[in-house]
Amino acid sequence: MKKTVKPFSQHLNRTFRKWHRKLGVFAAFFIVFLSVTGVALNHTDGLSLAHQPIKSTLLLDHYGISAPQDIRFYQQQAIQVINNSVWYKGNMLFESDAAVVSVGQIALKHNQQKVFIIATRQSIFLYDLNGELVDMLGTESGVPETIKTMSINNGQVVVASADGYYQTDSDFFDWQIIQPLIAPNWLQPEQVSDDKTQQAELAYRAQFLTLERIIIDSHSGRILGDIGVFFMDFIALLLIVLSISGLYIWVKYTKNTRKS
Repeated sequence: MKKTVKPFSQHLNRTFRKWHRKLGVFAAFFIVFLSVTGVALNHTDGLSLAHQPIKSTLLLDHYGISAPQDIRFYQQQAIQVINNSVWYKGNMLFESDAAVVSVGQIALKHNQQKVFIIATRQSIFLYDLNGELVDMLGTESGVPETIKTMSINNGQVVVASADGYYQTDSDFFDWQIIQPLIAPNWLQPEQVSDDKTQQAELAYRAQFLTLERIIIDSHSGRILGDIGVFFMDFIALLLIVLSISGLYIWVKYTKNTRKS
């Protein structure tokens, strides 16, 4: 005698099938998305994700990465001073806690090596054209305190400080206080177009946000804040429900197949 299917069991089976299909279509996108981002994160070094800056102003604004307040250009625009950092041909050359006063170029007296001079309020930094640090000079080396501006002329470096004018040659061994009759020709930032300034601003902001960070935050939902995290938690629960309902449907199908 053939056993009849109970009405409740039949109704439950149909309900599971119906919602399994609907939820499955909705969850398919997130399964693909999580899989793709997960694979990308497993190969972040090979894909150089940490070295790909994001230059979307919308994303930069979303992450609260504000525009720099100080942007200056020196040396035919090859050198950029952005906040407390110095950039050379698009790469960061120097960063300091102190404000950058001025930047110039000089040939060292003893070997004629061309170097960039970066003056902060308390120190002088020398970098070669390859971006390598050559020397760092502070008050212990005779550098005057509270540097306000700098001048370079015929191998001589003059700085204005709170105590007056000081001069040294390109070896930076001896600093002497001077009283020039004519004010030195202080190094001044170059005038550039608004487009050039905006490009420098964007490059500076982009260093703080990489493609790796975007993928990580997208994978976890944090790119949308707490709402995104809760939404991805919901997706995880949804996938658990789909797994359970799929297993239930498979078990019922296997039993019915064996009976038939």
